[in-house]
Amino acid sequence: MVQIKNNVKVIFMRIIVKFGGTSVQDPERIRKAAQSIIQQAKKGYEIVAVVSAMGNTTDTLTSLLKDSVKDLIEDRDYADFVSMGERISARVLAATIKSMGFSSRYFDPADKDFPIITDSNFNQAKILSQESQEKCQNIIKPLLEKKLIPVVCGFLGRSCEDGSITTLGRGGSDITAFALGNFLEADEVIIVTDAVGVLSADPRIIKEPITIKKISVEEMGVLAEGGAKVLHPQALKYKTDRMKAKIIHFQNGNLAAEGTEIIGAFKSKLTLFKEKLTMLTVLGTEIFNTPGLLKKIITPISDNHISLYGVSIGTKHIGIYVMENYTQQSYDLIHPIVIEDEKLKSVTLKNDIALIIAKSRDFIETPGIIERITHPLAQNNINIIEMTTIKTDILIFLEWKDRKFAYQIIDKSLEEAGIVITNN
Repeated sequence: MVQIKNNVKVIFMRIIVKFGGTSVQDPERIRKAAQSIIQQAKKGYEIVAVVSAMGNTTDTLTSLLKDSVKDLIEDRDYADFVSMGERISARVLAATIKSMGFSSRYFDPADKDFPIITDSNFNQAKILSQESQEKCQNIIKPLLEKKLIPVVCGFLGRSCEDGSITTLGRGGSDITAFALGNFLEADEVIIVTDAVGVLSADPRIIKEPITIKKISVEEMGVLAEGGAKVLHPQALKYKTDRMKAKIIHFQNGNLAAEGTEIIGAFKSKLTLFKEKLTMLTVLGTEIFNTPGLLKKIITPISDNHISLYGVSIGTKHIGIYVMENYTQQSYDLIHPIVIEDEKLKSVTLKNDIALIIAKSRDFIETPGIIERITHPLAQNNINIIEMTTIKTDILIFLEWKDRKFAYQIIDKSLEEAGIVITNN
């Protein structure tokens, strides 16, 4: 980030750093977190700290509450109760920073200056971007320019209606950090956690996974939605192209440490595949209960460097999609396998198939998105041959003759659903 001071360009960094529960679970780690912030502050960087509850505080609080009230508690009271962990963490970290000679202030959701404004869904609140951005620009930004270090409670919000405390759901501190990064136009968001970064596999299952040095937001989103606990999947929707982001281990005690860098930003796309496809359907029996059948069919296709654009499995069939100019070759490769395997009976093909790919992070959070696509197509007598949904991707296979009209219909439907297509 560049500022002009006395006609001189001054380059500085604005950083949002989020400390997970393990990063602030005891006095030693809290001091290490404070020291890592101060190291960067001494360079003249502007820093906002976001904190989770210390260690397992939230689990302890929820267990205590459950044992005491037996789930008979209003959502408002529940949110207020479980907020205590983050509210204590923010106070302790801010006090620690001040004890080291730097100005700091904690931001509590009970405070009218709290920068994360939400709706009134107490346990799964949605951030209101416009209201939150105004708070960040009017309250947080001037403090940063004065070199004060704000410490913001993660996971929590303040209701736009009456100022009640809300929560963003478990893991919501990641959302807080990236949202603040977006609203404050930060140069970098750093997630400090108990992982060295994003790993190639779950270390509880695989003994020696490797650390991935770089990963795209799309790839990170798929991992997060697939169960990886290192980052909340909803957090990344606030990441911009110019914003750097990384995940590092708390033991480093250094915000400049390497970990996993997260690259890019989510963009909603609608793509009409240019080439005609063919669907080859292999008929068989006991498809689900016969290991290796899919591999038998796909292996010769991949060995001959033929790309697959879709695979489907039913109780009595396996379907694969290839480019139409590979139809005969694919057919010739699959037919001998059908003859040799007693579980397989026949292979047929259907030409003149088009593929439309819709891709958006918003699909995960938009109820009824499939119906929004299929219903207008049906109203216009466009038949869907097959549809595949995979996390943020929807693949629609249909007749080649319908492709352009179908594309226009889907584009309009997504726009009406509030999903903005950034490039086609």
